[in-house]
Amino acid sequence: MTAGRAAAAAALVLVFAATWAVLDRSEHRPGWLTIEAPVAAVVGQPLEIRVTLKESVEATKIACSLHRAGADRKIRGYLASSGPARPAGGGGTYSFIFEVPEREDMAFASAIIFLSPTGQWRDGTRAVSTKLMPVKRGGAAMENPGLEKTRVYHYMTAAESAAAKAAELRPGRRPSVWVHPVLGALLLAAAALCASKAGRKRPDARPEETRERTVWLAFAAVLAASAVLELSGLVGHLAAWGRRLAQEQNIYDVRKTYQKAIMAAVAASALGLFFLFMRAPRRPGSHRFLWWAGIGLAAYLAVSFVGVLSFHAVDVVRGMTWRGVSPFDAARGAGVLVTLMAAILALRRENDKTST
Repeated sequence: MTAGRAAAAAALVLVFAATWAVLDRSEHRPGWLTIEAPVAAVVGQPLEIRVTLKESVEATKIACSLHRAGADRKIRGYLASSGPARPAGGGGTYSFIFEVPEREDMAFASAIIFLSPTGQWRDGTRAVSTKLMPVKRGGAAMENPGLEKTRVYHYMTAAESAAAKAAELRPGRRPSVWVHPVLGALLLAAAALCASKAGRKRPDARPEETRERTVWLAFAAVLAASAVLELSGLVGHLAAWGRRLAQEQNIYDVRKTYQKAIMAAVAASALGLFFLFMRAPRRPGSHRFLWWAGIGLAAYLAVSFVGVLSFHAVDVVRGMTWRGVSPFDAARGAGVLVTLMAAILALRRENDKTST
């Protein structure tokens, strides 16, 4: 027994680590350069962006421009230029100096660096953006922050942006409007069946059956609440609120660490639930249909919760569609269907017992 528990614990840790590693590699962090920048941009003072290209970068031209963002952290437009593109190649270090101007709706600044054989944005081959730097205002008395290595993110070039827009316009690429209503209807049906199963109490019911009724009733409540969230669109508002909270708490730029940890924990928990399910049917008096309903509900909730986290890799999967249905919504629907079928079979089994 001890060896089995140790093996199960090791499997949970392995799944957690593997999920973390896969998500970490999916972030698509640009590895062809490193950037040093100040932690903040000071209005009216020079701002330096120092770029070092890796040896593998081909001979080309490099350009850098400064852009502004509002309190919502969305890039709103051009802010300043460091001059025309200059010749560059692998192993070189290039310094770009900006004078940060004042703008009314400016809360953050970000530098965009791109490579182009002609020096023109339309011919760009690679591009990145730095993490948002808070804008400080204080005139000459404000101390100019020094440089430190900063995070960089992939930024779509003009060609990549055009290709992405063309892909969005293709038939079948957009999620169908009927997905959420169908999921909501399935959730309501499953909730009604679970409530019906919980409402049937036999006079000679054993304490174990009473506890089972309580679990079925809890499933019905969770399914009904999920249907309300699915049909009302409150989940989207909840995700937006979470992003605003992260921004207010100054953890937006480091949120990916928490997202990866939560999703890895969800994956490990799913494996742990599977282990429990494999053991439960072997025990005397265990109820397989109840466990199947729990497995399906847990799958729906886990996938939905991961979707709310809005990690880049998850967003990519959600954007993939086949005939208007994404793998993300298909997985959620499969979880609900498992719960629905488990409730139907449980009711049928109870009817057979009653008739005999």
